[in-house]
Amino acid sequence: MTPVDVLLSILRELFPRWDIWHERGVWRADGFVLVSASSVDGLVEHLAGADPDAFGEAARRLAKGMRGAA
Repeated sequence: MTPVDVLLSILRELFPRWDIWHERGVWRADGFVLVSASSVDGLVEHLAGADPDAFGEAARRLAKGMRGAA
């Protein structure tokens, strides 16, 4: 498994209503709109703008997981 595979797995878990992939250096997510970026950070920023509810839920899940790991 490559680092890209791990990131894809995490993003797909956090944003289950989106089809997310990485192809030829471009990150893409297709939900009710298609977003793309040259970096995973950029893709997450686009997802935050396109689907703020899903982004908020992802942030809550990550924060909860981090508190549980401490």
